[in-house]
Amino acid sequence: MLEETTLDLIIAIYIIIIAIVFGIMYTKGGLPFLWFLSTIFNAFGSIIFYFRHFDLVYRMIANIFYFLAAIALVISVIQEYCELLNNGKKNQMNVKRVSKSLAVSIPFLVLIVTTILVSMAIVTIVMVILLFKIYLRKKSITHLFMLLTLITGLLLLFFSILSNFNVQGAWETAVFMKIIFYTNTLAVGLSAPIDKRLNETKKNYFEAYNRAEFYKDLFAHDISNILQSVQTSMDLFPIYLEKPDDKKEIYNLIDILKSQVIKGADLVTNIRKLSEIEEVKSSTESIEVCQMIKDAIKYLKKVYEDKELVILFDSSDKKYFVKANKLLLNVFENILINSVKHNNNPVVEILIRISKMQINNNNYIEMEFIDNGIGIPDDLKEKIFQRAFMKGRSVNGMGLGLSLVQKIIEKCDGRIWVENKIKGDFSRGSNFIITIPEV
Repeated sequence: MLEETTLDLIIAIYIIIIAIVFGIMYTKGGLPFLWFLSTIFNAFGSIIFYFRHFDLVYRMIANIFYFLAAIALVISVIQEYCELLNNGKKNQMNVKRVSKSLAVSIPFLVLIVTTILVSMAIVTIVMVILLFKIYLRKKSITHLFMLLTLITGLLLLFFSILSNFNVQGAWETAVFMKIIFYTNTLAVGLSAPIDKRLNETKKNYFEAYNRAEFYKDLFAHDISNILQSVQTSMDLFPIYLEKPDDKKEIYNLIDILKSQVIKGADLVTNIRKLSEIEEVKSSTESIEVCQMIKDAIKYLKKVYEDKELVILFDSSDKKYFVKANKLLLNVFENILINSVKHNNNPVVEILIRISKMQINNNNYIEMEFIDNGIGIPDDLKEKIFQRAFMKGRSVNGMGLGLSLVQKIIEKCDGRIWVENKIKGDFSRGSNFIITIPEV
């Protein structure tokens, strides 16, 4: 059997090693600061506890450090539980403020150590319950070892109290529990960075899944528009074939079909490019927006030949270059198509304005698409950009298209929002505003 002094020295060295490991793991992330602080307190407590063999005063001082370590764990568990209740909102406590409050409490703690041990046993039971709830939600290895640490800490407190009353075998059991407690603490430090990497992998997985959903929606939405245009042209073919003298219209229909085939091929190419952009994180190139808007207007007029469109776009032959990708054409086409789709007027009017502006000392190009459509109520102006928000409504399809538009704009580090054409009256039409960084 090892002597008590030798055993205390071994335990002190063990917790010092654990504290060093905790320090290394804390720098790698994933480990709560208060758990690291608790380990430091435990290390000081174990070192001082060893010197109780020379002066009993050191035992009381060691208990103070053990108490501080327990307080740090309690604060950490309560803090994380509150974050869990607040849907992950951070409510981190100010460490300096906590340290000051602990320092002020030390003289008071020295006088009531035994009472505190009993109180901490009760508090630890509550913390075990809270941490168990956290573990059920997060189910991480780190939180499992945190739970085991608190349970062994509770047992350690229990047998430490019994040893104060000279219960036979209590001291030996307390020493064993202390070793298990420190071992579980070490497991917390070692598993935290592993959990962090697992969470990052999980995050990357969900990002990849969301990208796949985005590509699916983008493809399905635009292919639907292309097929609708093809179907309309095919329906008109028999009518014009009965009019042999009207060959011009037949050729126009053939041109529309050809343009839709090209548009479908471009869509596939653009989705492939967007996928590559996501992977390499280099998302933009220099694109001249005026010509792209003109291409979108040309496409709109072909799709809605039966509509009377008045589109005013005065670029004054200027050129505006933005940091974007070729899917920006998809954005312009979607906005213009929505302006026609959701318009009950006999004449569809669209005004397009382009200007330069500065935001936080950075240059941006601002594009406005102002129409005389049915408008969007103020309480829906943000919601229309949510995926499939408009499903089942009279303006079915708007939500899906605009959610894709917003995602494409975000890839360009830009922003899109909608305002009323006439302030205070949404029914007079809408103004879709886009800002994208200038090259």
